[in-house]
Amino acid sequence: MIRHAMNIVKSSVSTLNPGQIPVIAFDQPLFTIAKLIQWNWPETHGEDHFVVMFGVLHVEMAALKALGSLLSGSGWAEAIADAGFVTSGSAEGLLSASHMRHCRRAHEVTLASLYILQRLAFENLGDAELTFEDWCCQQSVEHCQIAFWSNVMKFQTAVLLFVRSLREANFALYVDSLTNLMPWFFVLDRTNYARWLSVHIRDMLNLPSSHPSVFVHFSNGKFTVNKSGRVFSAMPIDQAHEQLNAVAKGDGGIIGLTDNDAALARYIVGCPSYC
Repeated sequence: MIRHAMNIVKSSVSTLNPGQIPVIAFDQPLFTIAKLIQWNWPETHGEDHFVVMFGVLHVEMAALKALGSLLSGSGWAEAIADAGFVTSGSAEGLLSASHMRHCRRAHEVTLASLYILQRLAFENLGDAELTFEDWCCQQSVEHCQIAFWSNVMKFQTAVLLFVRSLREANFALYVDSLTNLMPWFFVLDRTNYARWLSVHIRDMLNLPSSHPSVFVHFSNGKFTVNKSGRVFSAMPIDQAHEQLNAVAKGDGGIIGLTDNDAALARYIVGCPSYC
């Protein structure tokens, strides 16, 4: 089925824009299948014929869930609830990233709060001969509690830098931030993402030599979708697909037409474009 979809995409791209290399985004399970297809049929579906992207909306979701597993039992959810940021029931949902936007916001507030507390502690207790960074490293070695929260801050920073790379459509930062996220997937036993994100990063690093034209467009921000044209509002390709699906399957949309090929074809041709 994935191979057939790749054939359809290649045929469509060849008709609309002859010579263009098709770029397709998959979430993790389908990305795995697509890469196996590329490696097993290199003459027709190989890496020189397609650029297969990892669905990075799901990478952010996986990273937030991994961050939640790191924070589980630490008292973070209770502290967030006691601060009035969310209710006690919703606080536990932040650990599983059940609502991604709220979860991301909670980690933004947590990271800012921890950094402020670090600076205050350094100003009140720090050694004048040490820089702030050296003092933090020293405290992490001497106190396991400080070491834990320092690691949490590093993970949160890596996740937020990854989100920034998408919002700004900054391809160089995207590759760097993915590389910084990789060790956390290994450490927290996110096996599938650890294995296959490594492949995706390798593909992106090889783009300048394997597909120079695609690399130029990606460097200009075309690896994301910007529907509004506003600054800091770009989104991953798979997130744009999800939003388009929500519109297409909404009230009066594609649901109910799938049994009628003619009606479905008319809807697809005549419906407005949201992406």
